[in-house]
Amino acid sequence: MEGKDAVLVDDFTISAGTLAEAAGLLARRGARSVIAAVSHGVFSEGSMELLDASPIRLLITTDMVETQPVRLSDKVRVVSVAPLFSEAIRRIHNRESISVLFED
Repeated sequence: MEGKDAVLVDDFTISAGTLAEAAGLLARRGARSVIAAVSHGVFSEGSMELLDASPIRLLITTDMVETQPVRLSDKVRVVSVAPLFSEAIRRIHNRESISVLFED
C-alpha cells in the first residue's frame, strides 16, 4: 500500500465510521491518498465531522437520498443519477434494451 492511491467503495454509509476507520488503516499503511465512493449517502449527525477528521480527501455519492439531515462537508461530491434513471425508464417503457446503459 506504500505510496499508492486507494479507493474505498461501499453501498451506503450513515455515520461514515467504517469509511473513516478503513481510510485510517490505509493511511497508516502508507496510502498516498484515499477517495471513497458510496451509492447511498445517508449522513447522520456527526458524520461530516468524522469524515473531515479522516484521511479521506473526497467522498463521492449519488443523489439517491433526496434530503440530508446534515450540511455536507466540502469533501463530499454528489453525482446525479436522474439522467441514467430517466433513460432506463424510457427504454423500459418503449420495450428497448437497457444493456447499452452499462457499456463503457
